[in-house]
Amino acid sequence: MLGVVTAINAPNGDIGRRRKPLGLGHVLMTLEHMLIVTWRAPEAELRRHLPAALEPVVEDGAGFVSAVLFCNHDVRPAVVEFPSLRMSQMNVRVYVRSPRTGEPGSVFFIGLYGSRPLFGRLSSWLLGLPFQHLAIEITARDERGVVEWNARAADGSLAVHARETHADISTPTLDLLTNPHTGYFLDRRGTLRRWSIWHRPKQIRTMHVEHATLDCLRDLAVTDMMPALYVRSADYEVYFPPRAAS
Repeated sequence: MLGVVTAINAPNGDIGRRRKPLGLGHVLMTLEHMLIVTWRAPEAELRRHLPAALEPVVEDGAGFVSAVLFCNHDVRPAVVEFPSLRMSQMNVRVYVRSPRTGEPGSVFFIGLYGSRPLFGRLSSWLLGLPFQHLAIEITARDERGVVEWNARAADGSLAVHARETHADISTPTLDLLTNPHTGYFLDRRGTLRRWSIWHRPKQIRTMHVEHATLDCLRDLAVTDMMPALYVRSADYEVYFPPRAAS
């Protein structure tokens, strides 16, 4: 279908009040061609993959799991903004509640993947992040006003094709999927850690996923796939280093 208009001004939720003064350790990122592919999964299944301290966000007995794929166009230190690095990345995340307040707005990272192996090794060594190397290639084109999006991994473990189409999605769900402000992960010692982010408001396009192969989800009993969400470009501030979760 040509000429379909699906652009949505996403809510900015609680993240709009969470910007911090930039300092040493903080990182700036410009993310391009981001696709958020989301499934529902039974609550019991999600709890099997979560640390005991974290509760999944649940609706009608099911929670949410997303694979988020994007081109990290310009990742750089916040203070000097040099050097700058470009790579493709994916994170696989479960939406969880804050252990302190019980509010949504956080995610737990089941997997973190990047196309540059050196970046992964440095992230693991310096920050304890469980990055894995995955040679991802992402392409997106706007064909007469309709976005076509593709991603694949050289080893065949990942292949996603999506096309822009109109889809209805509720404001609370859109806020949940596009505005997490805190990320949790288990470091290599098994300690639960977290970091926070800030970003400007996003414009979202809704997409239909026509094909999805994601070997990294084989251990998760995901069920219904929701409409995917596409963001052309978004600037992020990431407040490293990660801290122990309290």
